[in-house]
Amino acid sequence: MFLVAHRGFRGPGRENRMIDFIDALKSCKGVEFDIRLTKDKKIIIFHDHNLKRIGNVNKTVKSMTFEEIKNIDFFKNNPENIPPLFVEDFINKISNKYEFINVEIKPNKNTKEEFELIKKALELLRKKTKAEIVVSSFGNEALKFISELDVNKFKKGYLTEYVKKVDFSLIRKFDYLHPYVGNLKSHDSLKYVEKINLPINVWTFKNDKDAEIIYFKYRKYLNSLISDKKDLRINFK
Repeated sequence: MFLVAHRGFRGPGRENRMIDFIDALKSCKGVEFDIRLTKDKKIIIFHDHNLKRIGNVNKTVKSMTFEEIKNIDFFKNNPENIPPLFVEDFINKISNKYEFINVEIKPNKNTKEEFELIKKALELLRKKTKAEIVVSSFGNEALKFISELDVNKFKKGYLTEYVKKVDFSLIRKFDYLHPYVGNLKSHDSLKYVEKINLPINVWTFKNDKDAEIIYFKYRKYLNSLISDKKDLRINFK
């Protein structure tokens, strides 16, 4: 069981930035982040569907080119917050520093062409790092895409907020279950995790108490703890 930096250890004013990914390496060798496509088919590391929360502009990522995003006033005034490019920034500059990389594809009705662009980028990531690469998503189309990736190159993570809603016909093609910590604390979730019977990468921890609860309830299945807290306690007896 090990620690994974959720969006590079998300905190107020900081998430999914290159400086966060660099800083996270001081605490652990595992990272999780989100990818999306811009209007001009650039793959950026960014969580939200639109730029309202981070960017102060109520426009979708997919409606703007990367150059247009960079020229939003918020990013011009805070250049360290410009969304990193998945290939040019993360893969080429820092991916070889990590031992575990969880790439979450944000569900966004991607076309076949866009999934091919994502696959090409993932193949490059595979060449650049020796890390275990886990590709995950919530979206049904993205999950189907992930299920067809080369098993010799990538591990596959099935993201879910509610374990009882897992598609059992699809999850058979996956290596990991990625369940939400809040749902795992409910009394009936253990029986579903036992039925699925896959190692779990649990998201998202914010305090040691939750880590302790999940450890003692699910330790048989625990692979990693995806956390906002960089000093999360992960050793229990």
